[in-house]
Amino acid sequence: MRRKVLQDFANALCQKFIDLPNGDDLASFVEFGSGTYDLDILNGDSTHNGRPIAPLRICGEYREWLLNQQTKHGVPPGILRVGMRISALISDIRAKTSYGHVFRSAHFNFECHSEIQTDEKTYSGHKRGAKIWGLPATRVDSQPPAVR
Repeated sequence: MRRKVLQDFANALCQKFIDLPNGDDLASFVEFGSGTYDLDILNGDSTHNGRPIAPLRICGEYREWLLNQQTKHGVPPGILRVGMRISALISDIRAKTSYGHVFRSAHFNFECHSEIQTDEKTYSGHKRGAKIWGLPATRVDSQPPAVR
């Protein structure tokens, strides 16, 4: 039972990331750019192309989710490491200003690999996906459009 549940966790980590990454983390991806992101979910360490970066929010969110799922499913302790490697290709980055606020948007292509390592085995997950983040590609004016 433990093995099946842990494999499901490894698959779910990638699926959760592809389905709905945190907006703050997407902004960080835009700031750092395309490349490879390595995340240690248990301790929060994050790197971009091998260089340390501030921890991404998903590390804490996924750690909390994993611990809750582990308790919910009765999985005994033994998880030694939970890591994610995300290859990101970021394109069509735009910034628009309206009433003094900056709104950014971008297209993302992600390839996500997850690994959960226990004292017995390593469980792996993999998922690819694309996202569009931010406002639609329409013109932002400081004045609302005239009503006809």
